[in-house]
Amino acid sequence: MGTSYTIKLNFAYTSHHRSVIEKGIDSILINLNQQMSTWIKDSEISLFNRTRSTEPYKISNEFFYVLQQGKLLNKKTDGAFDYTIFPLAELWGFGPGSKEDIEFPKISDLKKVLHYVGINKVELDYPYIKKIHPETQIDLNAIAKGYAVDILHNWLLKMGFSNIFVEIGGEIRCSGKNIDEKIWSVGIDMPNKSSIPGREVFSIINLDNKAIATSGSYRNFRVNNGKTINHTIDPVSGYSVETDIVSVSVIADNCLSADAWATALMVLTYDEGLKKVNNDESIEAMWVVLKDKNILENFSSDGFLK
Repeated sequence: MGTSYTIKLNFAYTSHHRSVIEKGIDSILINLNQQMSTWIKDSEISLFNRTRSTEPYKISNEFFYVLQQGKLLNKKTDGAFDYTIFPLAELWGFGPGSKEDIEFPKISDLKKVLHYVGINKVELDYPYIKKIHPETQIDLNAIAKGYAVDILHNWLLKMGFSNIFVEIGGEIRCSGKNIDEKIWSVGIDMPNKSSIPGREVFSIINLDNKAIATSGSYRNFRVNNGKTINHTIDPVSGYSVETDIVSVSVIADNCLSADAWATALMVLTYDEGLKKVNNDESIEAMWVVLKDKNILENFSSDGFLK
């Protein structure tokens, strides 16, 4: 997935050798990568993206499940989360084939691409998916990492562990307690373009059998003629999002939901996002907003810090 991962297990006794656990984890990640990574040329998602066929295309169970959940989250977020934005990401210079130097897309190019972007352009009929438009392509970067965290977490539960910490690229899910017999503590990075991940902490959150994911504009961006291009793309307008929201962290029961919601809340305004979070009992969120004079302020839903 182009990133690092960390797993911590706190236990008094286990019959499993460390190498067995490591091999199991690696095999799960390799399998999920081969299904859903756009950076692997012969992965299931890459092969689907390359085909122009509008015939039903058979995919793996996990891949289908993620697409199914993505449809539900698209509806919950009123389209702010949309996994068909792959062509838009490419247009703005954030895809696997992107170059260092990019120009702002022409309005005509954006309008053309928007004809085949939209969650309704992909039909699901287990175990098949189908393109409505031959140019439609999908990108699961905003949901697959969270799902992988869930898969690893649940596999470790089945292996008999109860005190578990799983992190992939900053997306985290915890169960039980840490080595100090306390609820796991998670640091949220200072949203600073020059800071090293994990080196400078903005806030510390206690996670009690929950998952957390953070999306921000300060890590993945491009600069064109002195103007910063945010990697968060609005799937409705097709434009890179210009916002005073620097990052959003979402707490949920599972990391798939937290991951997708964090992306969606970067697309929505703070007021729009807060309303949606308050109307959904399954999530809580914290926004870091850039105010005048480069001052960072944070705002959260009622249950985020509880």
